[in-house]
Amino acid sequence: MKTRKPMSRGTGFRRPEFVRPAPSAPTRATRTGVLTSCAAMAAPIEKTEPHRNRHLLDMARGKPCLFRIAGVCNFDPETTVACHSNSSAHGKAAARKADDEHSAWGCSSCHEWLDRRHGTPEEAETAFALAHLSQVDEWRAIAGSAAADPKDRLAARWALNHLNAMPDGLEGDA
Repeated sequence: MKTRKPMSRGTGFRRPEFVRPAPSAPTRATRTGVLTSCAAMAAPIEKTEPHRNRHLLDMARGKPCLFRIAGVCNFDPETTVACHSNSSAHGKAAARKADDEHSAWGCSSCHEWLDRRHGTPEEAETAFALAHLSQVDEWRAIAGSAAADPKDRLAARWALNHLNAMPDGLEGDA
């Protein structure tokens, strides 16, 4: 009688051994094309010094709202503050307000509407642009008035100088 070999468990399939590749010498990748010619982009962008004038902002207290957004404005001069632009063209950045010369008097309701972006970006930009034009007219009236408080005149002239919007005859007085 013939004897059989005992069968091994499993299928008899054996996995091949994992062979690690031999370590090679480290290679240095060189970049070509656009990135090599943009070395200047790696330099930090110069930050401009913010233009701040505390008195200019304080002048807004008790003044009428220049935004007058329909259905939003509360027309209460007691709530009026200086509303800054939300445009990066006016110095606005992630943690930085726009420069003070890019502000306009607005009531608390219009200010909240502007900052919370309740309207479309185009509506907010248009509302600010119209209010700022009115603000420049107000500053011109204050800057040229002999009856205005001297501190108010000085602050208004400061803003107009920064905006390059000083009326004729007042240059050099700020």
